[in-house]
Amino acid sequence: MPNPGGASGAPRYPLSEMKRVLGEQAASLIDCIARRAQDKDLPLYLAGGVVRDLMLGRRNLDLDFVVEGDATAFAKSLTIDCGGTLKEYKPFGTATWTLDAPAADKLTLATGETPAHVDFVTARCETYAHPAALPAVSASDIQRDMQRRDFSINALAIQLSPAQRLEILLDGCGGGDDLKRRLIRALHENSFVDDPTRILRAARYASRLEFAIEATTDQWMRAALPLLGRVSGQRLRNEIDLILREGRAGEVTLRLQNMGALAKIHSAFRVNSQLPELIERCNEITPPWPSAVVDRQTLRWITLFTGIDADEAQGVCERLALTNSLTRSITSSARLGAQISRLEYRSLRPSQITKILDEFPDIALQAAWLLAAENPQAQELIAAYASDWRQRVPSTSGNDLKARGMTPGPRYRRILDRLRFAWIDGDVRSVEEERQLLQKLLDAAD
Repeated sequence: MPNPGGASGAPRYPLSEMKRVLGEQAASLIDCIARRAQDKDLPLYLAGGVVRDLMLGRRNLDLDFVVEGDATAFAKSLTIDCGGTLKEYKPFGTATWTLDAPAADKLTLATGETPAHVDFVTARCETYAHPAALPAVSASDIQRDMQRRDFSINALAIQLSPAQRLEILLDGCGGGDDLKRRLIRALHENSFVDDPTRILRAARYASRLEFAIEATTDQWMRAALPLLGRVSGQRLRNEIDLILREGRAGEVTLRLQNMGALAKIHSAFRVNSQLPELIERCNEITPPWPSAVVDRQTLRWITLFTGIDADEAQGVCERLALTNSLTRSITSSARLGAQISRLEYRSLRPSQITKILDEFPDIALQAAWLLAAENPQAQELIAAYASDWRQRVPSTSGNDLKARGMTPGPRYRRILDRLRFAWIDGDVRSVEEERQLLQKLLDAAD
């Protein structure tokens, strides 16, 4: 934890404490970057969430550095000197430095024990032309940069350069006190008007840290709820994607639903009251069929839509600007969920179940299996289809039918399907029996 003050009386957060919390390799990387800034006499700060978590004793390798000056130029110099790759975001004066194995070697860091990338931001202030707009950015100093942030607990910084100010803790917005009081507090009354996505972020932080949302901040959040309808789908999607990666994603989403946030995003956007349990299944259970690659984040997105039908899901997906692939996964899962009850009919043969399930991608089958924990019969049939029935194909091919003088057309598919389903139902058990059935089908058609 920071000590109350050094010789200058300013509170400090020592690098030795960073090493204890973040590990030797991450602390060494921070020190390397700090020394290069000191060589250039460039004011440099470790800022934001990593400082918050350092003060809470939580390990966080999302390293964000603020530069009073040209952050992109500084990041570029690191890339030239040490290797790795750089991605610049010029409108915002930010850059991401991605470390590769050669860069880690040059910095004498152990590969795999340091962050995959490091972010650099030019100290800036922001203005908003209208509510929910993207900000106009201009270079500024560290004090104004902290004041533009979302919550007081994220408006914290540790100075790393110049050397004479090394380790000084900057807390001009009361974030340290709010960490002690375990509060999420916005910095001003227009915080959620400027950026309504902070409503989703406040709920995410409150759940992750087990903090309360400060009373006035809660009032500001609720007053700004209608503005969520003005936020772009992409920005909302990004925030929801982050929520779904949280350990308590279901609780966060239900909290947002209960305060009316989801309905302001889209009138059909509502989630199942059992969402926390459903997401937990996605995190822990693996479907019991071979070679099933489980994309757990996509499964979490699918569980988010279990409370609405396929048409409503399509509308919400469009509002959130989800990718075509993710939208198909969600809507196909919704359609399959509506048909699960059909699998319970005892009179259905395996081929009839196959006809139902053939329409759906593997991710929808995985979701249906995971979500059907209270329906073991449906789970058993889905697993049988995925692990066995859908793999069964007849030995006869279209070329074989052509060789018998058949003209290509819809009849090909009917015959091949009939042969396949006979294998699935156990009506044929050998190539010879398949040949005999094929002959009967050809004779019946003549």
